[in-house]
Amino acid sequence: MRDPLFIGMDLGTTNGKVACFDRNGHLLAEVKHGYLTGFPQEGWAEQDPKDWIDALSLGLCEIVAELGSRKRDVVGLALSTFGPGIVVVGEDGSPLAPCPTWQDVRCFPYGKRLLEAVGPNWIGLGPPLGAFQAKLLWMKEEYPQIIAKAAFVTPIKGFLLHWLTGRATTDPSSGPASSYWWPPAIEYSGWDINRLPSILSCTEVAGGLRPSIARQVGLKAGLPVFAGLNDGAAATLGSGAISLGDSVASIGTNGAARVVLPNRIDPEVVLRRSLFTWPYVDGLWIGGGFTCSAASSLQWLADQFGLARDQVAYDALLAGVERVPIGSRGVLFLPYITGRGTPKPNPDARGALLHLGIGHGRAELTRAVLEGVALALREIFDEFARLDFDLHKLYLTGGGARSALWRQIIVDVLNVPVMHSCGDSTLGDAMVVAVGVGHYSGFAAAADGMVAQRPCEMPSTDAVVAYKRLYEVFTENREAVLNAPRFEARMTA
Repeated sequence: MRDPLFIGMDLGTTNGKVACFDRNGHLLAEVKHGYLTGFPQEGWAEQDPKDWIDALSLGLCEIVAELGSRKRDVVGLALSTFGPGIVVVGEDGSPLAPCPTWQDVRCFPYGKRLLEAVGPNWIGLGPPLGAFQAKLLWMKEEYPQIIAKAAFVTPIKGFLLHWLTGRATTDPSSGPASSYWWPPAIEYSGWDINRLPSILSCTEVAGGLRPSIARQVGLKAGLPVFAGLNDGAAATLGSGAISLGDSVASIGTNGAARVVLPNRIDPEVVLRRSLFTWPYVDGLWIGGGFTCSAASSLQWLADQFGLARDQVAYDALLAGVERVPIGSRGVLFLPYITGRGTPKPNPDARGALLHLGIGHGRAELTRAVLEGVALALREIFDEFARLDFDLHKLYLTGGGARSALWRQIIVDVLNVPVMHSCGDSTLGDAMVVAVGVGHYSGFAAAADGMVAQRPCEMPSTDAVVAYKRLYEVFTENREAVLNAPRFEARMTA
């Protein structure tokens, strides 16, 4: 009997990734393709859902071609997606409008109205006021002519599962942040709850792979497509964090910290402290917070220096930074270029590079960005401490975690041992397939069999002391800058 292979597909904020793993978690093939986020106006952030399909279709084709004859051993695939977002889908399955991403704040006033009208039980995924339910109310009132043409509306996961299988389904972590759509929130928007995706557990089969897509990519028609998880949950699973108290810090486009909990966080606490909470696996829950900008801050800096958006350019940006001392020779970065997240959300907040001198160069600015993101992550872990979350292991994931320097900065800022996990969302997706087809009896067994263990990276005593002082400086400057008046001149004709 041939060994089974598992395909994971992950739709992140900036690129779609497809990867194939064997039963031991060994990566056999991996590709990713990017797409653009449009920022047509202040506070807007939107993507074309057709770009997601192009990226994932191409990725599947390339993976299958690389597998060659071993494509026969693929037993299923699972999908993870970022969120929250909303896709308005026409009768032919095509999107009728761009999808506002989690960075888009246009629905926030509608989120406030929804809170006042029905309470907070609908919040959980992403920024509290930007959840799918708030986006639905916003779309209904701001774009009635588009909504009137809709066959159904769905979070991002539901749209892509419909594309893959012909069925509009989603999972709890990617949709309602619970096992069902909370009726009062949907009814307030005036939408028919039966025209939302059905909710499946992550290891349930959403459907078989459509024949047209199977022919296009070279896989077997009817191949099981599992409902999967959201991208944060899949990354948490791929890191091996499946026990109570396990926590994960992720350095992706957004910076996030997540902890495995026994129960849902009270919605009032979620709202008050700008956290998120959603179902995980094995009856467990995830709670966490976000920074709004992490690796995207480094990308922004690379753009300012005219560097390409590839690993070679980032390596060049990081070259020599380790020779810059802690504190970046006085330069301080406030990483709020797309707003501030946990613990005090403010979409209008803006970042800053402070205390620049003529002797500062690219290396100092780069280190300041790495440190600023790490210090913003510490704000989230401070919230965990205030809530008395019992933390045990800490895993570090995401593209930014590939940098040994950035990892060490985070270790020293947080003053905890950290395990760097190379497992990402696609490995978590593959684990869902492995459990779903019965190859592993459960997620604990899948983690033992598929997640590679790495040694802990330990904090340095001297660095911990230095970063404690830098955190105080960061806090003082943050409050001064965020409370300072801002002037913006308007062009006149």
